[in-house]
Amino acid sequence: MQKIDKSLMLATKYKKWLDTLNAKNEKHTIYNSSKGKYYYDIVANLIWVQAGLCAYSERLLQEPARFSPGNWANGVFPKFPFSGQLDHYDATLKEQYGWSWDNFFVIDSDINVKLKRTNIPTGLLKPDMPHYDPRVYLEYERTHHVFVPNRLLEFPVQEQVRKDISCLGINFQPIIDIRKYYLEPLFFDVEYQVQSRTQVQNRLYQFFTAFDLVADRL
Repeated sequence: MQKIDKSLMLATKYKKWLDTLNAKNEKHTIYNSSKGKYYYDIVANLIWVQAGLCAYSERLLQEPARFSPGNWANGVFPKFPFSGQLDHYDATLKEQYGWSWDNFFVIDSDINVKLKRTNIPTGLLKPDMPHYDPRVYLEYERTHHVFVPNRLLEFPVQEQVRKDISCLGINFQPIIDIRKYYLEPLFFDVEYQVQSRTQVQNRLYQFFTAFDLVADRL
C-alpha cells in the first residue's frame, strides 16, 4: 500500500463547501453516495491523487490521465462511470461527518463490500497519514504473494498491522492471484538481469509497494 498525498485539491467547489462547514463546526449533510452534489468531484480527485489505483490493494482501477488538472472546469468534474467505490476509512464518522475529505479513499468494490464494510482499522496503515511508510510497517512474502507485518516491529504493533492488512483487504485472495501473475514476470526480469530494476519499474502500473519490497532483496 503506497503512501498517498491528498494535498492536491482539484475539487475546489467541494473544498469551499467543506471548509465552510468545518469553520462553523457544523455536522455534514447526510451522506447519500452518488446522489451527493460533490460525489463525482471527490471520486475524480481521488483517482488522480491515487494514480488510478485502489488505495489499499494498489490494483489499477482506472486510467488516471483523464482526471488530470487540465480536464477540470472551475473545480468541478462531470459525472462519469468508474471502477471501485468511495470508502469511508473510519466508518464511525460517516453519520455526522460523511463528506470529510480526510476520511475518503477510492477502493476496489469487492474489498469494500466483502471485507472492509464497516470494520474499523487501527489507523497505522492509513496511506495519507504523515507517519505512514510501507517499509516501516510491511514486508512482502514472495512465496505466497502476501503482505505481512514487518518483523522488526514490536509484537503489539505487528498485531495492529495484521488486523489492518485483513480489514483493508490487502491480502484478499483474488488480489493475491492478480498480484502474483502480474509481478512474477517482472521479478524474473530483475533477478536474471533481463532488464535493470529501473527499466522494470518504468513498466509498472500497479502493485508498486509489493514490487519494491521484493526488488530490494533481489
